[in-house]
Amino acid sequence: MIKNLQLHNIGIIETGNKYGNMNTNSAFYPMSFTAEDRKRVFLNRRIRAGNDYGFDGHKMFMADQKDKTGTWFELNQDYVEANPNGWTDIDQDILIVTDKTPKVAIGHPVADCPVVMAFDPRKGVTAIGHCSADLVDKKMPGFVIEALRDSHDSRIDDISVYISACAGKSWTYDKYPSWAKDDAIWNDAITLGEDGLYHIDLRKAVIKQLKEKGIEDIFYPNVDTITDPNFYSNSAARSDKSKKGRNFAGTFYR
Repeated sequence: MIKNLQLHNIGIIETGNKYGNMNTNSAFYPMSFTAEDRKRVFLNRRIRAGNDYGFDGHKMFMADQKDKTGTWFELNQDYVEANPNGWTDIDQDILIVTDKTPKVAIGHPVADCPVVMAFDPRKGVTAIGHCSADLVDKKMPGFVIEALRDSHDSRIDDISVYISACAGKSWTYDKYPSWAKDDAIWNDAITLGEDGLYHIDLRKAVIKQLKEKGIEDIFYPNVDTITDPNFYSNSAARSDKSKKGRNFAGTFYR
């Protein structure tokens, strides 16, 4: 468990499917909805989630992760004030927020992929990155730690990490996945089962990278998004349409 999480006024967001789909992708709305309809509904869901968790639903931001090399962007008060409705275009891979911008949420709409959230309570700073299997292969979990060190000179011993809900070992492929290019990352996280399928333990691969960076204080919910009825899942949606959508996983300072 993160040391003294509440004492440092850190909030963690895991919406699951409680508020409905948490992005504006047309695939998750009725065909009759216009872009403006989707924005309106999504903003309403953000505000409801914010009211429940204690952040400002207008001030939610995500990184577009166009670089995929560990670039980072820090949200300061000037940027937040210039973008009062959040959800802007941020090219970088990792978002950073500090306790100087309370109630500003950073995170990602996700289905089966984890969001890695790294906290430095001593400096009052947090970095997060969405870690799809492809980005885990590119070492994004480790980049999140490096972003804290580069931006605020965080010490490894001060950093705690939360890994959001994600797919568990029930995630399978019928052949070895093409995105798994770095054998050192996947050699004990992708296993061939007796069922003839390749089972992917995404969380295990993430934890391995974090420990290689020296991180020991790691926690996560005991949730498999594929099988948990309270979460959307891209994998499960192939056979169960009720699982079609995106959860929002993120964090903020209270």
